[in-house]
Amino acid sequence: MRLPSTTLRVLSRSSRSLATASTSASAYVAPLKPGELAAYDQALLFLAADKAAKLGQLEQLKQDGLAPEVLERAEVDAWVNDPETRWRAKSRLGDMSKPVYRHLAERAWRKEGDLAVLMQRVTQMSVTPDLLPSISPLADVRISIAGKTIVPGVFALPSETREGVEVEVQVFHAEERLYTLLMIDPDVPDEASRSFTTYAHWLIPNIPLSSTLTTLPTSADALLPYIPPHPQQGTPYHRYTLLLLAQNTSINLDAAAIEREAFSVRRFVNEHALAAEGVSFWRAKWDESVTEIYSDVLGTTEPRFGKPPKRDWHSEPRAPKYQIQ
Repeated sequence: MRLPSTTLRVLSRSSRSLATASTSASAYVAPLKPGELAAYDQALLFLAADKAAKLGQLEQLKQDGLAPEVLERAEVDAWVNDPETRWRAKSRLGDMSKPVYRHLAERAWRKEGDLAVLMQRVTQMSVTPDLLPSISPLADVRISIAGKTIVPGVFALPSETREGVEVEVQVFHAEERLYTLLMIDPDVPDEASRSFTTYAHWLIPNIPLSSTLTTLPTSADALLPYIPPHPQQGTPYHRYTLLLLAQNTSINLDAAAIEREAFSVRRFVNEHALAAEGVSFWRAKWDESVTEIYSDVLGTTEPRFGKPPKRDWHSEPRAPKYQIQ
């Protein structure tokens, strides 16, 4: 088996934002100059006074030694209505180490439609409960194929994912936590049961992620190296699903003990006390490029499937309905 030369990459959106900020010459410019609109000037004065008052309250809370989560909420409350802060968050130029930018990024993801579209596709196309009983995302996982970020559930050609896809992950917590990234196909035909089974295409455990972490795993970190999608001829569309699984602690896995075929996501999650906190997927159907994937990458003969032929009752001899005595 010859593996693709390019594997999947996990990217932190914060790293993209910081790169954009460092290379962009743009800076915040107020939509109106002072004196152009009195009401706007008064609104800015009100927001500035409100921010100053809340920052003063924040300093008092720090002196009182309150819990970090209380201080974080107070800091968000002080900065959340600041015009420049809002602009930087909208432009993805915010410093994700600061609570207010984490708050605004997560709120935009949850409230502006991205999460709603994702969950609509996940439930409509039965990713849940086929893989897991339910998924409640806490992280924004996005997939780019052929250089374009896809909407969850769209179709992609097998040739476009032969050498890998890009996976963009944004978590909203400041502290470093460990995750496992799993790519699974739940639509592999199972001849024995005349149904479907699963296939694990890619697996990386122990990925450290935070809102600002930019140290990314390499191909050497993959426990199961990337195998490109290869939907079998004669089968319906396949749902190639990426799951971001939160770990409680570092996990030790033996690649030799893991079977790609009939990989049970439920059992894997339960055995290692994982929690599904991110998901996205795309669909693919067989085309002629899959034949080359079987020969060049998998090094095996391509199978073909189809519906069993219908029984032709009219071609079978039957006893006469009536007999003359």
